[in-house]
Amino acid sequence: MKKHTIACIFAHPDDESFGPSGTLIKLAKQGHDVYVITATKGQAGQSSNKKITGDLGSHRAQELNKACKIMGINPPILLEFFDGTLNEHQLPLLKKRILDEINKIKPEVIIVYERGGISYHLDHIAVTKAMLTIYDEGLYKSKKLYYFGLPSSLSKQIGRESTLNDERLAVIDVSDQMPIKIKAMKAHESQEKDYVRIIERLKAMSKGEYFEYFSLARSEIESLVFPESDLLAGLK
Repeated sequence: MKKHTIACIFAHPDDESFGPSGTLIKLAKQGHDVYVITATKGQAGQSSNKKITGDLGSHRAQELNKACKIMGINPPILLEFFDGTLNEHQLPLLKKRILDEINKIKPEVIIVYERGGISYHLDHIAVTKAMLTIYDEGLYKSKKLYYFGLPSSLSKQIGRESTLNDERLAVIDVSDQMPIKIKAMKAHESQEKDYVRIIERLKAMSKGEYFEYFSLARSEIESLVFPESDLLAGLK
């Protein structure tokens, strides 16, 4: 089996674990090279764990590193932007920093949050926009660029509007990866309140099987068949 390189590009520590971590674990176990590029340390957030004191950004960076080890993927790449500042004014620099890193690791598959940023967080939206602009301007074209999110049928259950294209879905079965996914989520101990809520929601939406959902945003590979069950479908 040929080894491929996959990169997730997100705004904050925990986005990777609370997001597509089951898929990342699965790809890493298959022997592929998996990276997480994180724009900020999440220092503008709050800790829901009262035992955590001091510099929150440094602590969250450590949590991210621990989560990556649990998932069996490469150490995280931190871009060192300040949490909560990613906007149109930062877009040129954000593009440059992302481009610098992806030119080093040469990912064939890139994953970002869907255009609404899952939670409409402006930092999430900015990172996705930066990567789409990089692709559309021809600065770096991965073989496949995916949005991560929920299809419309599931997003309605939690009162959100989906921006995924249901006609270009990839549906990845991560049932076997759930124990490690939950362990990676819990590595973000400063975000305990959030991971408890998300784990409860995942269990409520599950019928004993767990899936992660992606929509193909950009690709020049022809003759792909949807829904996909593998993000590496069509790669040689």
